[in-house]
Amino acid sequence: MKRDTVNYVMVGGFVVAMALAFVVLLLTITGRSGPSDTYFVDYENVAGLKFGTGVYYEGYQVGQIEHIEPQATPEGMRYRVELGIAEGWRIPSDSVARVAASGLISAVTIEIVEGESTRMLEPGATIAGAGKADLVAVLNQAASDFRVLSEDGILPVLDNLNRTITVLSDEFLSFRRDDLTPFVKMVHQRLEEDVLMETRTLLRHLDESARGIQAMVADGNQDRVRDFLVHMDEVALNLNGLIGRIEDTRVEMNGVLASLGNVVSDNHAAIKNTVDSADDSMTELEQALRTINQHLGTIMYDIEGSARNMNEFARSVRENPARLIRQSAPAEPGAP
Repeated sequence: MKRDTVNYVMVGGFVVAMALAFVVLLLTITGRSGPSDTYFVDYENVAGLKFGTGVYYEGYQVGQIEHIEPQATPEGMRYRVELGIAEGWRIPSDSVARVAASGLISAVTIEIVEGESTRMLEPGATIAGAGKADLVAVLNQAASDFRVLSEDGILPVLDNLNRTITVLSDEFLSFRRDDLTPFVKMVHQRLEEDVLMETRTLLRHLDESARGIQAMVADGNQDRVRDFLVHMDEVALNLNGLIGRIEDTRVEMNGVLASLGNVVSDNHAAIKNTVDSADDSMTELEQALRTINQHLGTIMYDIEGSARNMNEFARSVRENPARLIRQSAPAEPGAP
C-alpha cells in the first residue's frame, strides 16, 4: 500500500512539473516572460494581427499584442492596438512600430524601429505606427505601371525604331546600288588600267636597273669596282687627314684671333687716339673741300680767262713770232 502511494506522488509531481514547463514554454513563445508595460499603436489595417502576435524591437522580441479595439473616426475606421512590452524597456519618442513579415509565408509581426530622440516614451503612450506594405498590391501597381510604360513608352519607341531601321536599310540598299557598286567598278577598272600598268612599267624598269647593276659588277668589272672602292677608301682617309689639318688650322686661327684681341685690348687707347685723329683729319678735309667748293666757280672763271688769254697769246705768236722779241707800240689815241 505504501509503495502505491509513492508511485502516485511521483506521477503527480511529474505531471505538475510538465504543466509548469508547458506554461513557461507558452510564456516564452508569446513573449510574456515577466511583468510588462502597456503601449498603444493606431493602424488603418490590421490584417494578420491578433492577440499574441509578437512585438520586436530591432529584431529582439520584447512583447506581444494584448488587445485590438476598432475605433470610428471622421477619417474612417482605425484600429487601436494594445502592446504589452517588457517592463522598463526604453523606447525613444520618435520610434516607429511597423507591421512587417520576414517572408512571403512568414507570420506578421510588429517591428519597432528605434528612433534617435533622447526623450523616452512613458508606459501608456502611443507609438507612431506604419502599416504593412501589401506585396500583391505593389506587384499589381508595378504590373499596371509596366503596362502603361509598354503601351505609352516602349511600343512607340519600338515603332519609331522599326521605321528608322527600315528607312536606313532602304537608303543603304540605294547607296550600294547607285553609288557603291559603280564606285567599286570604277576603282577596279582604274586598278587594272592604270595602277597595274604603272606597276608593270615600274617592275620592268627595276628589272632593267637590276640587269645594269649585274652587268656593272660582272666578272670583267669586278676588279674595277674593287679598285674604285679602294680609291674611295684612300680618298676618305685623305679627307680625314685634311679635316684634321683644317681643325688644326682652326685652332691656330683661334689662337691668332685671341692674340689679335689681346693686342687690340692692350692698344685700345692708342687705337682710340688714332681714330680720333683720323676723325679730326676727316673734319678738316671736309672743311677744306667745302671751302674749295665755295671758291671753285671763281677759280674756274679765272682759269677760263687765263686760258683765253693764253690762246690769244699763242695765236698772236703764231701770226707774228717777232712779238716775242719786240712788242708793237700801242696805237696812239686818234691815229687812223
